[in-house]
Amino acid sequence: MSRSAVLTIAGGVLGAVVVAGSLLRQVPGSAEPPAFAAVQQIGHSENVPTDPRVELLSTEQLPTVTGPRISDRFPNIELLDQHGRKLRFYDDIVRDRCVCLVFFYTQCTGSCPTTTVTLKAIREAVKEEFPGDEMKFVSLTLEPFVDTPEELQAYMDRYRIQEKDDLPDWIYATGDYEEIDSLRRALGLYELDPVLDADKTQHASLLTFGNDRLNRWAALPADMNREDLINSIIRIAGNSQRQRYASTLAQIPQP
Repeated sequence: MSRSAVLTIAGGVLGAVVVAGSLLRQVPGSAEPPAFAAVQQIGHSENVPTDPRVELLSTEQLPTVTGPRISDRFPNIELLDQHGRKLRFYDDIVRDRCVCLVFFYTQCTGSCPTTTVTLKAIREAVKEEFPGDEMKFVSLTLEPFVDTPEELQAYMDRYRIQEKDDLPDWIYATGDYEEIDSLRRALGLYELDPVLDADKTQHASLLTFGNDRLNRWAALPADMNREDLINSIIRIAGNSQRQRYASTLAQIPQP
């Protein structure tokens, strides 16, 4: 997807970064939405001392959102993971969890390899913030007619993506082309111009991430500053006040 076609999905309130209860699809060629500019400001240098106000933030889980969720729009399609296991997108992957998702294909020689390396780094960086089964990483193929479970496993092996107990699960998945495409569109990851939309390289460099339990979703380009990207994921998908606001306080001068 073109860099200008930034998706912002949200169901809570997070200053200027989150647009409450909306799923926005940026028109190609138009200016980047204010939310994107705000998200770029998240993150801080390692040289900035820890703000004592961070210690005042609760580490308790925020209450689960009741009522309609953005994920109500997601088709609960059937997928096959790298082991050939059947999974339902919402029931088995998204429901009440944090998710970091990207579309890709194994034969991609453009943005996919770089995005995969970025996801590996993010997965390692957030493992303590989202322990156990709190977060899942998901790579969905745009070429399901080529990317069988065996091809997906071979791709993971090439990039040395390991399945370890101390890391969030990373699901590589394939399925029916039409169903996967319906999911991509439900997530808002499409171009208004059908010619551009037919170019799958346009969809393979945007990370969609969120927390279904708290109804908070967003998306950012995978090639943005990695520290900012990691902080954004923790802030949007975080389950506690500490996760949500700690990186923000680092940017605010103390009185």
